[in-house]
Amino acid sequence: MKKILAVMAAAALMAGAVSCDKQKTGKVPHPKQKTTNEETTAQSDTDEQTTTSADKKSSTTTKTSSTVTTTTAAVTTSAATTQPDPLGSGSFEYNTDGAVVFKADKNSADDRTLIAAAQALFESACHTDWSFTVGCPYSVDQNSYIEAGSFSWRYYRITDSNISSYADISNAYYKVFSSRYPSKELPNLYCEKDGSAYALCGNRGANIYYSTSKITGIKSKSSDEIVFTVENYYDGSDYGEGAHTETDEFSAVIGSDGVWKAGKFKLPY
Repeated sequence: MKKILAVMAAAALMAGAVSCDKQKTGKVPHPKQKTTNEETTAQSDTDEQTTTSADKKSSTTTKTSSTVTTTTAAVTTSAATTQPDPLGSGSFEYNTDGAVVFKADKNSADDRTLIAAAQALFESACHTDWSFTVGCPYSVDQNSYIEAGSFSWRYYRITDSNISSYADISNAYYKVFSSRYPSKELPNLYCEKDGSAYALCGNRGANIYYSTSKITGIKSKSSDEIVFTVENYYDGSDYGEGAHTETDEFSAVIGSDGVWKAGKFKLPY
């Protein structure tokens, strides 16, 4: 009987040891990996026109034996079509430069029409500013450069035949933007020397959490400028912030010819 009890006690101890060993060596499941969608396509109707991160430009680089040509892909949005007026009233349209031509009398137009025109101009301003200040809309030769600025940055020679000075670049940029609000970035990104124009080409990535922007209201009006409220929507951030909205101002500077150019503006991505 004592032998049987001893055997049973030994078996119990062995079972307990096996059980503890399993607990010590048990695997902990890995946490789920965070995933992020870089492009979010927003729905729109005829009353609420938005610009999306999927509309942003992408750059491709093609190398030859001596020249690197940087080209910017064409951007398409719901507003940048043959009928930019989503209300169908024909009150405004894009011109060949990307500015908005308001054909109706702005003083008699209702707020809904003015907001729709501002949305179209805001989208064009985003595309233009992205092209000039984030990328470079011109072909450059990366084997030909100058060093300038306090940090001796490399500026690469622009090879487009119609661009030979900083003034050429500035004139192109201000076909969409008003010179009433000079760009603080443009002079740092382009320069000229000995009859050639040069570009810094300091490309960066876009804010992957940016979703859409929407002109939501009118803040003020004057004889040649309308200030609007724009809301920029973001899906979240790496800092743990959830979806949120940032409110900013956007203005349209109105020329005597009825052309609207972007005034107060901040690229939302």
